[in-house]
Amino acid sequence: MIATDPSKHVFQVTDFGALDEILETLEDNVCYGGSGLICGQSQIQMGLNLFLLQSSGLNGSSGHLADARCSSFTEHNGSVWYQVERQADTCGNILTTNNTHAIYSNNLFIYHANYTSLPERFPFSCVYPLETETSLDVAIRPNLELEGGMIGVGSPTSVSMSLFQNSNYTEPYPAGPVTLPVGSALYVGVSVGETDPMFVVVLDDCYATHSSSPDDLMRHFLIQNKCSTNRRQVTVVESGSSLQARFSALLFLFHGEYRDIYLHCSLHLCDRRASCSPVCSGRRRRSVSSPGPASFKPITIGPITWDKLTV
Repeated sequence: MIATDPSKHVFQVTDFGALDEILETLEDNVCYGGSGLICGQSQIQMGLNLFLLQSSGLNGSSGHLADARCSSFTEHNGSVWYQVERQADTCGNILTTNNTHAIYSNNLFIYHANYTSLPERFPFSCVYPLETETSLDVAIRPNLELEGGMIGVGSPTSVSMSLFQNSNYTEPYPAGPVTLPVGSALYVGVSVGETDPMFVVVLDDCYATHSSSPDDLMRHFLIQNKCSTNRRQVTVVESGSSLQARFSALLFLFHGEYRDIYLHCSLHLCDRRASCSPVCSGRRRRSVSSPGPASFKPITIGPITWDKLTV
């Protein structure tokens, strides 16, 4: 579905290095109809106004991406829209990552109607923040010019965390409080709603608190700096190898109190072209740890209540 709501933000940029400034000023720009860039979770769509193309002597249906075999388009409300899957190396997509964002870039080439000169090049990029917030796809609709590039912002990646009843991680507990006896095994699974297999999810820190706030300073760390804090009680089953992460932990009293507990995890997406698998050796010390700039906002499950009848 193509977004044509004129209330969406618009931006045009030729300097892709000024990413922070671009993201800060997106909301201050004016809107133009007919052209744009839609940064979806699974697909990127580049739209150009047919009237403006024709006025410039260009054939709107002649286009293709960096890979000339990728020329799929649709026409909608006076615009021509070219589509590409949001995956690295698809149709010439180039994926770059930094501490906070994943950026997909490509070029759209449109030929002159008489095919007597070189095609015009329209660079475009979609920026996806590495956060757990969920929102609708953001449509960026800039004014069409024959030079320069377009940049759009896509919705952040969604993340869910569940508590499971077995070591196969196949039977999650229903929503709401969970009551367990002391010494029970907690089986925790994290799933990321990312569509590009170029990424994997890495657990940074997982900890328990007596409040639902991930900012609570009274923390009992289960995983810290990507590694188990106690190998007898905490096992990292999967981290840094796929878009899922899993760990198990034995449930004992924290700070000697029979109070409800909440589990929190901070994590990040890692470009699998880099080294993503955590390397752990020896025992990890327990202390307060702050996630780095690339981390997701902490996700939380709970409360978990003690079953005192079995104590």
